[in-house]
Amino acid sequence: MSKSININQKIAIIGCGYWGTILVNSLINIGFKNIFAHDKNLTNVKILKKKFKNIRFVKKYKELLNNSEIKNFFFATPPSKSYLLVEKAIKKNKNIFVEKPGFKKTSDFKKIIKLNNNFNNILMFGYIYCYHDHINYIKNIIKKNILGKILYIKLQRQNLGPIRNDVNSSFDLASHDLSILFNFFGKMPNLINHIQYPILKKGISDISNLHLKIGKIYVDVNTSWLNPLKVRTLTIIGKKKMLQFDELNLKNPVKIFNKYAKYPNLSKFDKKFLKSKAKIYLGNSKNVKIKVSSPLENELKHFFTSIQKRVKPKTDVKFAYNILKFLDRIN
Repeated sequence: MSKSININQKIAIIGCGYWGTILVNSLINIGFKNIFAHDKNLTNVKILKKKFKNIRFVKKYKELLNNSEIKNFFFATPPSKSYLLVEKAIKKNKNIFVEKPGFKKTSDFKKIIKLNNNFNNILMFGYIYCYHDHINYIKNIIKKNILGKILYIKLQRQNLGPIRNDVNSSFDLASHDLSILFNFFGKMPNLINHIQYPILKKGISDISNLHLKIGKIYVDVNTSWLNPLKVRTLTIIGKKKMLQFDELNLKNPVKIFNKYAKYPNLSKFDKKFLKSKAKIYLGNSKNVKIKVSSPLENELKHFFTSIQKRVKPKTDVKFAYNILKFLDRIN
């Protein structure tokens, strides 16, 4: 960890459920010791107390807000609850990290953006794939044009559960893939078509297929919480080469294929006598080895570095707002 970041600074965790526990564990791994926690759910508190002996629990949220020594707040709360909690923290000029998607409504984002402009604090949202070493390596591959002109991208995110009963699978899962695309290209895709299947419950889709376009690049995003196997893959088809990232392949997650297909240029020949047929080139493929660290720890360090340098984080409030605005269209 950078020596410029003070690991003795005090931190508040609001929401001690599944993701709150993971945040606490990662903060401790980084080296932070002064962690305070708050949750109205006493069961969550008991579980966290049992796992982390040195965490200090605060019964009332107001006590955390009024403690001037605690300047960094982490929210692992449901989006429907986060707005009012974050609003109060902003008014106390706290530095704030909110787990994705942040808030339930785009109108909440608009109010938070307006409010936050009046304070000198850092506001960041937890889109973990933007801090994933392999994803950022692939971003650099695209930038350097190693694959040639990008023609097509496919993202697959499938598993058996967890199954939501209030939002579609696309809303719940595709936010990760949209953040990857936003990170790659600096803009959101255009929606061409959205095909979804409500299998278990009427009105809630369990399987979703988003057909998108970014510039001239076609993109498919497939999400499902009704699949027997866990799948997390990203495939990129370039004009010169192809790439696949298999997140679950811990040994060789990124592979570059020296393969492509194209139609020959027959413009100089009489089309009456020649028919155009696609040619396939099959070259050698290679596994990519890069040094990687925990994406969540990278994300948390980025938050504290942003505080230290007083700069906007990569996944700031406008980043999160653009993703939720897109998700609203497909939910």
